[in-house]
Amino acid sequence: MIVGSSACARLAWLRQSGDVVVLHWPGEADQAGQLDAIGVPHLLLVDAGADPPASGSCLRDWVWADAPDTEVETRLVTLAGRAACHPSRPTLDDFGQLAYRDASLFLSPLDQRLARALIDRFGELVGEHDLLAAAWPAGASEGALRVHVSRLRRRLMPFGLSITCVRAAGYVMRAASRGAE
Repeated sequence: MIVGSSACARLAWLRQSGDVVVLHWPGEADQAGQLDAIGVPHLLLVDAGADPPASGSCLRDWVWADAPDTEVETRLVTLAGRAACHPSRPTLDDFGQLAYRDASLFLSPLDQRLARALIDRFGELVGEHDLLAAAWPAGASEGALRVHVSRLRRRLMPFGLSITCVRAAGYVMRAASRGAE
């Protein structure tokens, strides 16, 4: 199938935009599992003769490897749209490195404990008492919590993450709106 130059350019941009990862199935099945775990959208190009993967994830789709470019482009655009409704969750490793999208930073032990509690319930309200217990098992004041959450918020904002205070209730970590990045 011959595709116009603008369609080819758009397809090349979509494949390299970082919004959707393109993998070959079954050769890159392990990477697909890792992307599922952290909520990154991905399109699987299924090799001829291979069984397509079963998945209930709205952030994963597949197409035959020899599908026309227009079908691949349509799947990529659709996955990118779904991803906007399901932002990926940041990860925090055992060494204190927080990773989100293509960036990472190391956190202090205290910030790690705060971030872990917020990441574990990403997009949901985490009560002030839960955060205090997670960060300071021996106890601390709500003022100390506000100061440290404020500092963590400033560190994470350039990475596209926001921490919102819900007055007298707690905090919510989520993906920052595109305009705020």
